[in-house]
Amino acid sequence: MTKEKKINSNISKSIKPSNHTRKSTDASKSTNSNSNSKILKARSVSPKSDAGTAETRLNKFIAMHTGVSRRNADEIIEEGRVVINGKKINKLAVSVKPGDEVSVDGKKIKFKEEPKIYIMLNKPQGYITAVKSEEGFKTVMELVKKETLKYKHIFPAGRLDFMSEGMLILTNDGDFSYKLTHPKFDVLKTYIVEVKGELTADLFNRIKKGVRLEETGLLKPDYVRIVRKNPNKFILSVDLTHGKNREIRRLMEFFNLKILMLKRVRIGGLYIGDLPSGEYRILNRKTAELAISNDD
Repeated sequence: MTKEKKINSNISKSIKPSNHTRKSTDASKSTNSNSNSKILKARSVSPKSDAGTAETRLNKFIAMHTGVSRRNADEIIEEGRVVINGKKINKLAVSVKPGDEVSVDGKKIKFKEEPKIYIMLNKPQGYITAVKSEEGFKTVMELVKKETLKYKHIFPAGRLDFMSEGMLILTNDGDFSYKLTHPKFDVLKTYIVEVKGELTADLFNRIKKGVRLEETGLLKPDYVRIVRKNPNKFILSVDLTHGKNREIRRLMEFFNLKILMLKRVRIGGLYIGDLPSGEYRILNRKTAELAISNDD
């Protein structure tokens, strides 16, 4: 049995639905204080207009028709790169309807929608989570090149750093990506961490409590479980919701621990299972939506 299969076997035995309570972030529920401003005679958006009529919020419209995330769509709008019916827009509280002429960077966006695709990739080490690399690094897009020839605007929804591996979702659905990555949705992510060193009871408790660093603030897992413990190394299962950049690595580095392997095995209610490293699987919409829920 290979090392990866042994670890996957331990993972399947150890990962249980965690009953711990996750705190919501008040800041993530805040809205832009400028969103009620009058915007070039454009209509303000109410919750009703997004779901019950033909009107669609501009950031959602751009995400749906270009494949960018809603966050990126917000940036595009605020930078003044969007024109609706001949008028430049640089505020967020705008909606569009069929018949409106919308362009981004001078290129007209048609209302025709490309079929959506959802890809679950088992990212290997040594690939960056980006569509393109100006530095010449290999990107995860090279692993799904066959699909990028069929669909436009596929991009990674979320991130895994260069030396991390495991589950990564790629899609051309900006709305889905928004729900998967925005902190307000509290999507749970589970990582398996193999660490060099001895795991004492005191060290385990300190990892669970987390640490506060000046440059990052509090680094604290939502939940931690021991998968395996040996005299010179150990494996933990770590749950995060509002994970900060390189949070697990920074936490282990604080305790002078060397990470041997860091692998994401779960997003929401979707598990990576036995998908081999470097391989991917096309998901139907129903299966993909498991990733934006925390149901098992």
